[in-house]
Amino acid sequence: MVHILLDLSVRICCRTGEAKLTKGFNLAARFIIHTVGPKYKSRYRTAAESSLYSCYRNVLQLAKEQSMSSVGFCVINSAKRGYPLEDATHIALRTVRRFLEIHGETIEKVVFAVSELEEATYQKLLPLYFPRSLKEEYRSLPYLPADIGNAEGEPVVPERQIRICEKPGAPEDTQEEEAEGLGVDLSFIGSHAFARMEGDIDKQRRLILQGQLSEAALQKQHQRNYNRWLCQARSEDLSDIASLKALYQTGVDNCGRTVMVVVGRNIPVTLIDMDKALLYFIHVMDHIAVKEYVLVYFHTLTSEYNHLDSDFLKKLYDVVDVKYKRNLKAVYFVHPTFRSKVSTWFFTTFSVSGLKDKIHHVDSLHQLFSAISPEQIDFPPFVLEYDARENGPYYTSYPPSPDL
Repeated sequence: MVHILLDLSVRICCRTGEAKLTKGFNLAARFIIHTVGPKYKSRYRTAAESSLYSCYRNVLQLAKEQSMSSVGFCVINSAKRGYPLEDATHIALRTVRRFLEIHGETIEKVVFAVSELEEATYQKLLPLYFPRSLKEEYRSLPYLPADIGNAEGEPVVPERQIRICEKPGAPEDTQEEEAEGLGVDLSFIGSHAFARMEGDIDKQRRLILQGQLSEAALQKQHQRNYNRWLCQARSEDLSDIASLKALYQTGVDNCGRTVMVVVGRNIPVTLIDMDKALLYFIHVMDHIAVKEYVLVYFHTLTSEYNHLDSDFLKKLYDVVDVKYKRNLKAVYFVHPTFRSKVSTWFFTTFSVSGLKDKIHHVDSLHQLFSAISPEQIDFPPFVLEYDARENGPYYTSYPPSPDL
């Protein structure tokens, strides 16, 4: 067994993300591997993710090089360094899983040594990456995050992907044939080393305004704009918006698609920064929208202070990536009013296209349950109370006997 210690008293020159090896001496291990985890700040989230990945990856690489058969990991992301526990646990587990898939022929055992503080999180997330049966694997699939890094488990940052080709002088067709044989994605590569350089951004914007930019260039401009919003969403402190509990993930619908809930009553439109609300939506939804999903919007008991105006919704629709629109399969508009139905019709008819057929007005929870099982939705209590008052109580199985 080899131990990984975060012991700063040991006089070893070790940078954040690096790993250094010493003997185990009187410990019950042949070696100790020392590593330094990153300090976490939301504005430098990408750097922290990459550093934490490097900690686990470099430890495992040293273990492989020394022909070690077992490794014991402590929790590298200490609470003192401010790293969110669940995010860090995802990185730890996926990095170990990916390494074992590719290089794990000599490593027989990996042990995660955790405290009571971290135990519940590890117990919750371990089945996602190390399911013990096919049944557990199937049950865990809806909860596996879309962002699980590359083949090595390393975080993927689109802005860092290289956009030049390996052989600038080679014809494009030849490059595509070689790339197909090597399994390389040419989506970022042109026929010449400088074929995909951005050029004059101001000129591009002027062409957009004049309607002279090609469809491909417009899509590229839109993707670049969305990436800027995404980067900002990952760097800003959005805890005040998160505390509203107006957007959250729940279970799956009858087709196995992720269900996202929006609670209209919890959105104080006049009191919050709506740009931050847009950032929070992107932050939460970016990894959800890569697969098919549905939205359940509770319009229950909303007031004039909770209504999202059409300008904001139009901006949201224009900003989000194409995957949001492609993979959104249904919007269940629960407890609509006559006014909200009219507003929705105008918005989907004149402001956006392709959304009208996906919207379903649901007057009672009984109707909603034909598409989504009640056990798969976390309801705000006031929604249940309102629906029971207006439409009568619902039953998850058979109604109680009148004799009881």
